[in-house]
Amino acid sequence: MPSEHEPDPRFLENLEWQLSGELRKLNRSGGNHRLGVRVLKIAALMLVSIGVGAGAMGASHRLQDSWKKELLETRLAVQLEIAQHRVEAQSEAIEQIREEVRLGLRQPLELEQEEFQIAQAESMAELMQLILEEIRESGQEPLGQLSSPLVGDRDFVSERIQLQMQVARRNLESRQGLADKMRSDRQTGTADDIDVRGWDLSAREAELEVDALTKRLEVREAYVNSEITAVEAELTVLEVETQNRITLLTQQQELYASELDEFREMEEAGTTVPAYARQVRMYHADIEQRLRLAETELGIIRRELERRGGSR
Repeated sequence: MPSEHEPDPRFLENLEWQLSGELRKLNRSGGNHRLGVRVLKIAALMLVSIGVGAGAMGASHRLQDSWKKELLETRLAVQLEIAQHRVEAQSEAIEQIREEVRLGLRQPLELEQEEFQIAQAESMAELMQLILEEIRESGQEPLGQLSSPLVGDRDFVSERIQLQMQVARRNLESRQGLADKMRSDRQTGTADDIDVRGWDLSAREAELEVDALTKRLEVREAYVNSEITAVEAELTVLEVETQNRITLLTQQQELYASELDEFREMEEAGTTVPAYARQVRMYHADIEQRLRLAETELGIIRRELERRGGSR
């Protein structure tokens, strides 16, 4: 399971798919430089997803010295102020961007990116405020594990997950909208079936992220109610996340297989650059390895869950 500070590998895997699709278009077009800009825009939209749910704290420990607590609170207060200023600045700029999109001076993808960044910035500001409140009430740095104790009658872990869900749902809406747009572009001949399937997979990825966060809330509630142990809580979430990863990798594998078939025909006709086909083959082989690893991990997790369930 990635930590709260690390990129989720599922986002990186999907980003690779989107970028490789753009390389395919670049190859077809004979190197139109405008597509390079489009690659960067898609990369920016996908990469902002990586920060969803990022926390500000490291390992949890008791802040026994008052000066340490004061120092940490001061730092968080500044981070909160920065996050709030970011929300204000981005909110002021969004109306101008909307107008530029309406006039055709900017692409809708840019507006989607800006709107999601505002939602993310708002969530981060709320998260900083939440962390600051928890430190003041508990006197320690929050770790955010599902087995973290309540602070008085307050469940800060669940509150943090709910903030993450706000951004995840906004990301889902954005990706679903882009997938719908791609289907519309297919009707006008500016996109093909593989493009549509790629963005549908992107939307599916975001949907699974919302589902995983929903499951985290359910497992957290079960742990707080003493229905499961701390280890069972972590294993249950790992099972869901690993199964989701297998689902996405399987669909990506199918997409790259279609891509390889298309490149094979282009190679036979002599209409493609071999380097692009080699890159797609490399991605396809990488996904196969990741899929085998995920399936092995899932088997280990389920075996341990069964063992613990049987030992009760």
